[in-house]
Amino acid sequence: MDKSIAISGPPFDLKLSYWDRTYPPTHSKRMLCFATAENANREQIVEQLHIALHHTVQRVPFLAGSVVPNSEEEGDRPWLRNISPNGHAYLDVKDLSDQISYADLAKSNFDQKLFDADQLCSLPQVIYIQQEPVDVCRFRVNLIQGGVILVIQILHTVIDGSGVTECLKIFADHFRKAQAGQLGLPLETAKETYVSDRTALVSGGGRIGAIENHPAFTTSPFAHGNIKGVEHACRTFRISREALVDLKKAASPEFPRHGDDWISTGDALAALIWRSILVARHGAGALSADAVAKFGQPVDCRKLLGLPKPYFGNAFYIMRTDMPFDALRSPQAGLRTAASLLRADVKAVTADRIRDLVALMERIRLESHTRLSFQEDLGSSAIVYTSHFKFNIYDMDFGPAFGDGRVKAFRHPERGTIVGAVIVMPKCPDGSCEFTITETIETLRCLETDPLWTRYIARRVHSDDDDTTNAHAQRMHVPNVSSDSIHGRCVARTNGRTNGVTTVATELEESARPCRTILSRSVDAAHVGQISVIELNRPKSMNAISRQLLLELDQELDSVYARASRSEVRAVIIASTHDKVFCAGADLKERNSMTHDETRHFLADLRRVFSKLAALPVPSIACVSGLALGGGLELALCCHLRVFSSNAVVGLPETKLAIIPGAGGTYRLSRIVGPSHALDMVLTGRQVSAVEAAQMGLCNRLVFSGKLVRPDPDLSAVRRLTLATALSLAHDISAGGPVAIRAALSALAVPNEEAETAAYASLLGTRDRIEALHAFQAKVSPQYLGI
Repeated sequence: MDKSIAISGPPFDLKLSYWDRTYPPTHSKRMLCFATAENANREQIVEQLHIALHHTVQRVPFLAGSVVPNSEEEGDRPWLRNISPNGHAYLDVKDLSDQISYADLAKSNFDQKLFDADQLCSLPQVIYIQQEPVDVCRFRVNLIQGGVILVIQILHTVIDGSGVTECLKIFADHFRKAQAGQLGLPLETAKETYVSDRTALVSGGGRIGAIENHPAFTTSPFAHGNIKGVEHACRTFRISREALVDLKKAASPEFPRHGDDWISTGDALAALIWRSILVARHGAGALSADAVAKFGQPVDCRKLLGLPKPYFGNAFYIMRTDMPFDALRSPQAGLRTAASLLRADVKAVTADRIRDLVALMERIRLESHTRLSFQEDLGSSAIVYTSHFKFNIYDMDFGPAFGDGRVKAFRHPERGTIVGAVIVMPKCPDGSCEFTITETIETLRCLETDPLWTRYIARRVHSDDDDTTNAHAQRMHVPNVSSDSIHGRCVARTNGRTNGVTTVATELEESARPCRTILSRSVDAAHVGQISVIELNRPKSMNAISRQLLLELDQELDSVYARASRSEVRAVIIASTHDKVFCAGADLKERNSMTHDETRHFLADLRRVFSKLAALPVPSIACVSGLALGGGLELALCCHLRVFSSNAVVGLPETKLAIIPGAGGTYRLSRIVGPSHALDMVLTGRQVSAVEAAQMGLCNRLVFSGKLVRPDPDLSAVRRLTLATALSLAHDISAGGPVAIRAALSALAVPNEEAETAAYASLLGTRDRIEALHAFQAKVSPQYLGI
């Protein structure tokens, strides 16, 4: 049943507006859940979906296009995109009936964590920065037990949120007609060329345009160095219809009211979310009391601009509202003031204001990119708020193939959301409202104890085993471990330095092993901060990744993120306490005892924790001594750098077990060693020696020990020497400026000129740069502070 169906569209000549062309190339991913009958004919459903999407493409031809960077003749710039008719729309079909059950989803209230983008989406990438064409549209049909998850993936460069809803209405109408036999095979592609010039519909109208007129926007380079990498979670909340009514009353101005005092239910909800998140951030230590709170939201401007119906392109203006946090935090007055300010700013959006912004984009399109002015503040003083509340998704009728034809749940995948992002979903049939919030774990903890929040928001939409404070412990069926046990008696202690490398007392290391699968210690770094050494510690199981080890690694990384944000951690080393093994992969003995759902949850947690390691804002080094297979090598691939001992042996043997690497091994290995070596290793599943790994670029340092020529080499000494080399590498890195190291990681993550220029610009005003210049002139060593 798994297949991908390419759908051709009519020829088209579409000119994108400059508002379209500067929108980041990212796909909207709407996940719609439907129930189906037990005896549903799945092949027939897929055929009818194919017919529906084909006719939708005939109506909206550019769904079968592709987005490409501008050519050199058009003024090639990395932030500009254009549309090409050379492409297809796709209907991707995936049978997941042995992995996902509609009944389980419904029982969990369609828990956000069960909607994995890697599993359910054809296009798991968040944003595309590439020369190759990007498909405008891919519909993904996930056939699950007792239902269907339909994922609508449409590129925002071409179509905005309102436009996606219009496309979905057209698709639903054609799907019903296909089920009724009004549309069928054969499918014919229209010959008439579709012509549309959006530059005439959404234009500056001859204006000059000034950035000062648009507080939500800036033309300054993106300051990568100002964004701190933090671990975050995406939570779905629900507010009942009755609570919405009460909230609107509480947020409305006191009597007597005037005509201009009216606020909407959406204003009231936005004010509650804005106020509560920032109060929670203040409680979590991420926001100072004297900060200015910022709120950004898109406002649909189709009516203001008099655009034809339907208009699919980007036609929104982003409005920014500011107010002092000290005034916002007041439960009653803050809520009312915030709601009134939000309403006033929405009303202040005019057609002239929109056209002035477009005129600015037209005028400076070849000079700089127009972007959000508060993007760097999303983790501290700002949130960005998108509302689909008025999109009538639940009113759409998709026909009897999907039971009563109605959407049962609307979800966005967690992957791709950023801290500070709030998405309000379409109004539910019972009048309630669901919305997602992406914040740090600590902010979410503070949020859910806020009295004003809990007055209106009864509980999160989640399964019973998903609690913020011990979600991973409960899901993995292991005790919730306190931070004292992480950094207390079970942590190996140091007994001094030898050649700059901290050694560990053997008796303490041995006494710690029974109670912890992860050991952690710290070594002083140059200038400021420390190097964190995290050691895998399941010697009897060859460091196989169990649920407990994964939980403890997750908690340790949380600690690293928190300390790195304060420049207390400068680098991280992942190593092993086992002399012969770095990590033998997944714990297959434990895996055999898991149920299907437990296995699925474990794999989701494994990918999440590995992604957290890969996204560390400070350099990470894998210290591989001995064997690293399967998940063990995938763990090493998550690090920025790798140090191998000469007796290291690595491999991805999954294909020999009738599976494939499932925690990033395929794409991370290919990025590091290239597709040819990756194909060789993955398809054969063979084990690779340290020397060959070094030749293909899999390791950055290869450590040889003369003792290895003995028939019984001292593997403990080999392991310690490899760790000493990793520490030496970490010290070399830490000798550089702390802020510069973070900026370099940021620039290398998206290797292009724009990213480098922006990262460099973020360093010009730092004290460390000034210190380096003074130290150079004085011919002394600089003393960096990390600021």
